[in-house]
Amino acid sequence: MRGGAKSSPRIGEPVISPSVYRHPFFASLWLSAGVCLLVGGVARSGLLKSVELQGYDLLVSVRGSTPHLENVVIVDFDDATVKAIGAFPVPRSLLADVLEKIAAGEPELIGLDWILSEKRKPEEDQRLAAVLARAGNVILVNNFGSEQLPPGEPLPEFRQQALDVAFGNLPVDEDGFIRRMFLWMRTPDYTGLSFPVALASNYVGKPLEPGRPGSYRLGNIEIPLDGMGSNSALIGSWSSDIAGVFSAERLFSPSFDPRIFKKKIVLVGQSSAAAKDLYATPIFRFRGREMSRHLLSGTEIHAAALATLLTGKTIRVLSAFPLWVLNFLVIWLVLALVVKVRPAYSIPAVAACLFGTYLLAQTLLSHYRVWMRFISTEAGIVLALPAGLGYRFVEERRLKSRAEVERRELMSLFERYVSPEVAAEIWERRGEIVLAGQEKTATVLFSDIRSFTALSAGKPSAQVLAWLNEYFTAMSEVIKENGGFLNKFIGDGMLVVFGVPLSSGVESDACRAVQAALQMLEKLEELNRLQSPQRPRLAIGIGLHTGVLTAGNVGAHDRLEYSVIGETVNLASRLEALTKDFKTSIVMSPQTQQLVQGRFQTVPLGEATVRGLAEKIQVYTVFNKGAPEVKP
Repeated sequence: MRGGAKSSPRIGEPVISPSVYRHPFFASLWLSAGVCLLVGGVARSGLLKSVELQGYDLLVSVRGSTPHLENVVIVDFDDATVKAIGAFPVPRSLLADVLEKIAAGEPELIGLDWILSEKRKPEEDQRLAAVLARAGNVILVNNFGSEQLPPGEPLPEFRQQALDVAFGNLPVDEDGFIRRMFLWMRTPDYTGLSFPVALASNYVGKPLEPGRPGSYRLGNIEIPLDGMGSNSALIGSWSSDIAGVFSAERLFSPSFDPRIFKKKIVLVGQSSAAAKDLYATPIFRFRGREMSRHLLSGTEIHAAALATLLTGKTIRVLSAFPLWVLNFLVIWLVLALVVKVRPAYSIPAVAACLFGTYLLAQTLLSHYRVWMRFISTEAGIVLALPAGLGYRFVEERRLKSRAEVERRELMSLFERYVSPEVAAEIWERRGEIVLAGQEKTATVLFSDIRSFTALSAGKPSAQVLAWLNEYFTAMSEVIKENGGFLNKFIGDGMLVVFGVPLSSGVESDACRAVQAALQMLEKLEELNRLQSPQRPRLAIGIGLHTGVLTAGNVGAHDRLEYSVIGETVNLASRLEALTKDFKTSIVMSPQTQQLVQGRFQTVPLGEATVRGLAEKIQVYTVFNKGAPEVKP
């Protein structure tokens, strides 16, 4: 294309570029921001907290149990033990016997998960205090007070004989599950380490110290905080048998060998129903039907926390910034798919994104011990689907409405001049049409009725108009059948173009023009055979030329028509005038003859002088002897 036509708009393209926000790329961008803000607001309100915790439980359950901890054992006063002794609370003399048996095995530490805040029989308390003193490595628990338990401190006679005292409180989440452990606590009335931290600190001989922001250190182990607003961390070692468990009843037997406790940490606790020290944990939430039990004792939970501290299998919570960057990118991807791809493909892709998000969260927890709160991501993906489909629906309705307006505008330009089939093709290929003006190579057919002025002289104008209408109607049918564009009627002449507004190839356009010219002559013979006495016999001349012309809208602002201009049009008109000189019905230029000579029988007429051309040109005519039909 030459000159200014290069920037001319095509049919189907707005004169002004569409707004940036309507482009699918940017539409998915601002929709993603909206979905993220909505999900973020819901998450901030706490509505997703319970579901996020359940999502964490699912990840823990699917990850499976951690290996059995060999250097930690539990001596449990279970239901069988309580039944065997026939008393509850457990007599302190019996507790002293068990501790003495454990101490005989030379364990590294003994953790007594037992609140010794109330006085019992003096001889029992004295015996227990003596056993604690001889062992010298017992860590007792106290309770700083919570909604579940009142405050409780070991009696002074026990506290003085213990190696250390730490609080045994467990952080219970809103749904009643325990997933975390306290590290330390400082209140106006209490300051101290948690029971598992005190055990781990004494075992490794290292204090709990501040680490990097948001974490603590215990020796070489980094313990990230869980971000729940307290000095707590997620327990990373969950198992239904995190440590070897011995029923206290077994220790009553004279044949029991306490050397099994040598160099180990021994936790003493109660799992009996009467003790009411049983809690729900993540390990059983989604595997309850497969397990014979559904709760862990407080001592077992302390053992899981201790295993976490000793093995370094701590859980880090993915912080808010990378989580929401990931959420935004995933939601943007989903919306881009929904906006750009058909629902038959985008909806399965969204389902794949949901599953992929879960797989990512599972991988992070199982292999990298990072908890990604993936429920917010899943919620964003779920909300992105209706948001994207809604946008797609609105945009498709808008585009459909605009397309209908464009179709009406386009058809108003062409449907009067071409066949319905060509009009439909013009609409389908509307992107190829430039209304503001476009140079194209086309074949122009110009026809004129010979001596029509003399034939119509003295005749009533209504009768002359009827002759013309009958003639033009017949010729128009031929032109439409051959895919021509009947551009205009000029008095008793017609200007027809092949290759505008759409082209099927320069050679094909020229062949259709020649075929139309021959069929026009045949149609005229039919009209002449059926002529009435009132209508004279008609003869026409046809000029054909192929060349470059300009096609586009011509007219004023309030009245436009699609037309063609240029020397190609003028030359076709002048060739028609030569039909009288050469006494033939069709005269074509050498440019058209070269394109059609393989399909039609052309005959040179000789050289002719054409007004507007400096030199003479060879002109041709054509006959329809055995020529194959050319399909438009």
